[in-house]
Amino acid sequence: MTTRLDPLVGSRLRQVARRLRGYVLIEGVARFTAFMLAAAGLQLLLDYGSRGLRLSMRAALLGVLVIAAVRILWRRVLSPLRVRVASADVAALVERRHPKLSSLLISSVRFSAGDVGPPESNSPTLIAHTIGRTGGLAASIDFHTVLNPRRARWSIAAILAVLAIGLGAACSSPELTRLWFARNVLLQDIDWPRRTTLIVDLPGNELVAARGDDVVIEATAEGVQPRQVEFFYETGSGKRGHETMATVGSAGSYHYRHTLKNAREDLTFHLEGGDDRTEVFSVRLVDRPHVQWSRMGIVPPPYTKLESVTLGDDQRAAKVLPGTRVTIQMETSKPVVEATLMAGHEEIAEAQVESEPRSSEGAVGASRFTVAIIPVQTHTYHFALVDELGLENRKPVRFAIRVIEDEAPRVRLKLGGAGEMVTPEAILPMEVEFADTYGLATAELVYRLIREEAHEGLIPLATFRRGATSFATSLSWALATVSATPGDRLNVFARASDFDDVSGPNRAQSPEISLRVVTKDELLAELARREQEYRMDFERLVDAQEQLRGRLLTVAGRFDQPDGADRLAAGLAPLERRQRNIAGSINVLRQQFEQILAELRVNQLDTAASRERLDDGIISPLTRLAKRDLVIAADTLRKWARDRTPETASTIDPQQVALLSQMREILANMIQWEGYQEAVTMLRDILRLQAELREESKIILQERAGDVFDE
Repeated sequence: MTTRLDPLVGSRLRQVARRLRGYVLIEGVARFTAFMLAAAGLQLLLDYGSRGLRLSMRAALLGVLVIAAVRILWRRVLSPLRVRVASADVAALVERRHPKLSSLLISSVRFSAGDVGPPESNSPTLIAHTIGRTGGLAASIDFHTVLNPRRARWSIAAILAVLAIGLGAACSSPELTRLWFARNVLLQDIDWPRRTTLIVDLPGNELVAARGDDVVIEATAEGVQPRQVEFFYETGSGKRGHETMATVGSAGSYHYRHTLKNAREDLTFHLEGGDDRTEVFSVRLVDRPHVQWSRMGIVPPPYTKLESVTLGDDQRAAKVLPGTRVTIQMETSKPVVEATLMAGHEEIAEAQVESEPRSSEGAVGASRFTVAIIPVQTHTYHFALVDELGLENRKPVRFAIRVIEDEAPRVRLKLGGAGEMVTPEAILPMEVEFADTYGLATAELVYRLIREEAHEGLIPLATFRRGATSFATSLSWALATVSATPGDRLNVFARASDFDDVSGPNRAQSPEISLRVVTKDELLAELARREQEYRMDFERLVDAQEQLRGRLLTVAGRFDQPDGADRLAAGLAPLERRQRNIAGSINVLRQQFEQILAELRVNQLDTAASRERLDDGIISPLTRLAKRDLVIAADTLRKWARDRTPETASTIDPQQVALLSQMREILANMIQWEGYQEAVTMLRDILRLQAELREESKIILQERAGDVFDE
């Protein structure tokens, strides 16, 4: 009695198990190859479709795909191969497919394997009978019907299709396949071939610009010109966006431009256009250099004896004299490699470095500078600064230095009381004033006596001291000290100079006062002529005052008429003005008579009688008229025009009568003394004629006496 399974049945079962494992392997390989093809396609789609993924993205994608491929390979290929398919499992599949076996096949497999249970409960006869029957029944059954070869065939077809697609792609586009493999498998940094290539010319992929400026991004395209180029950006604060770049130029020579207006933040950007996408560029904004602090030292010329002055940071304007040394110290907001003092577009001087700190970028620059100049003309200066990045200061701090000339000394000469004619006995009263801001080097009072030739000399100023900023004195100078004679011309003037040793010395001179030296008789005759002229002017003023009184009487007579009050106001206004004009004219006459009296004193011709005649009889009464009485009369007319009362009107005519009385009295004094003066003048003329006759007689007698002795 046998317990061994029929060898043919066992062989058939093992054959089905091997084929089952082969089907599982083929299906797993099909899944794996399909995944690999899909993964390669995904890489190609993402990398080429996005115009080139960055290396980090390609590496990440490759890592994910490798992990997924290993997992599929393990689960679908390697793990199933490790599972052992037993004959019992195959027998169970056959039993399920062929129910007529009635579990004989699976029972025979188990019995042959020794799975018969405990000895006390099994029957060897039954086991042998079962195994024997199984061989006969199994001979008529095809065990392979438990397998589905269709899935295996589909899997094989899929594998072949994947291989065909891969080989077809590799053969049809070897360069594309090579680039895919190099970029996505070997992770090499090789660009995809493109129809369009965008070029942004930025060394180091970074654009450094000044904060607050307009930053211009420009690009060109090689190959197929894209219809538009997009500018994608991300600022330092995280703001993202994109804008279409402006297309500039004509067909075939387009370039693209985008302007960042008043840029304030750092940013990164890339461009996309056609089938190209550029790498990422950065825009770094830095502040332009500027003068952060300054100080001006001003050293005036030594001759001024002024102390040096230092102007702080808030004082950038100064007035200086020629020869002043101006030192400007300044500190920049950042290290710079060049600092030049400019006046407009003209370079004045290179600033000297005081310190050389190292900038944050590692480049050597300076931040403290000094420049010294001696301005010769007014300018507004500024520093042209250039930092290590080549950025200049656009809005420089300006230093206004105004060069003012050292003015010449101020000189004034006043000759009181003297007219254009003087006698040799005259004593001239002089007042001189000199002033200079930085000190007087010389101060002189000069006379020039002109006869046949000019002779010049100095009138001593004993109290003058060199270096004084002002000097004034009064003196009386006798003309006799220079032996002036009638017929000479005398010019007197003052002059001065300062200590300016830069553009000077500066000199100044007062206007010359020209005097003609005459005899006493000539001067007295001139004064008499002027007195007569002034008297005639005064007579005209007396007539004008009489006419004014008559006009006032006419106006006052209309006061009682119906519209008299209004007509009175209109008529009094011009009369008031005439009254004040008469007062002004009389005041001028007073000054003219005072000048006559002063010339008499200067020329030592004044006597008690002349002083009484001019001062008491003419000048003092004219002063009272001009300063008091005529002014009161004009004020009364104004008052009458305002209140128009009979009380005011009653004072008008008596006031006018009193004025005319005073004026006639003064006129009488003028006429009286004028007659006396004429008599004196006639007597002087007689004496002069007698002296001339005597001199002529003397000459004739001398000539006759000479003739007698000659005979």
